[in-house]
Amino acid sequence: MKNKEYVVDKDSDLIKYMRDKGYSKNKIKSLVKYECIYVNDVLVKRLPFNLSSGDKLVIGSGSVWNSSLNIVYEDDNYLVVNKEAGLLTISTSSSNKNYEDTLYRRVRAYLNSKREYAFIVNRIDKETSGLVIFAKSEKFKNILQSDWNNIVQDRKYVAVVSGKINKNGRIDNYLYEDKMTFSHSTNYGGKRAITNYKVIDGNEKYTLLDINIATGRKNQIRVHMTEMGHPIVGDKKYYSKDNSMKRLMLHHYEIALIDPITKKLRRFRCDIPKEFYYLFNNN
Repeated sequence: MKNKEYVVDKDSDLIKYMRDKGYSKNKIKSLVKYECIYVNDVLVKRLPFNLSSGDKLVIGSGSVWNSSLNIVYEDDNYLVVNKEAGLLTISTSSSNKNYEDTLYRRVRAYLNSKREYAFIVNRIDKETSGLVIFAKSEKFKNILQSDWNNIVQDRKYVAVVSGKINKNGRIDNYLYEDKMTFSHSTNYGGKRAITNYKVIDGNEKYTLLDINIATGRKNQIRVHMTEMGHPIVGDKKYYSKDNSMKRLMLHHYEIALIDPITKKLRRFRCDIPKEFYYLFNNN
């Protein structure tokens, strides 16, 4: 569907204005529901909505939706997106799920505008940036998730941690969650968590790590780094006192999986943000 753009010539209600342009009331409600209407580049989330003379009204798909997404890969089955730090993957509160800005809402708006559907396959923390996979059908999502740990071959991250780490390592223990939704390491219960890490760069204050996780437990990397005495820079939840970069310095840059249909290895990758190298070029 190609974008349609209008410049409003007089104050009006959105429904009245669009009905004058030939849209039915049900069509207008559907466009709002599927997040396909923007006024002055702001998404219309509910009705009624008042328009003012001079407002720019955009209806449809295209640059307005693409501009809020960093699409890494797309085909008939997959949409792979590089999520920005600070954006929720999907709403965690039922009271906010209809209006909260999330990656899922942005992807759904983009795909719905093309008459396609969005089903989230994997998640990363709000504070973490990097790769998130969406399936375009519920059947394909279920196939991926039903055997996810065997389908996924690599889950690679880059992190900047406080302190100097001199050699590569592996953490293999168990994680459990307490009532405050914090994850903690333990050797006597919970779910097994395996984190492999390699040193990329370092100085006396920081270490840049390449991390490959063999399991995907909640906050796994963040817990493991903190409990080995090297919290990720910017990780306030797990006791980092260093917020010099004004973000959590954890980025999911690569995921490889066996396509359940073609049985071939698919590898998706995105760039590592430049700020991950800043502390090593300036210290």
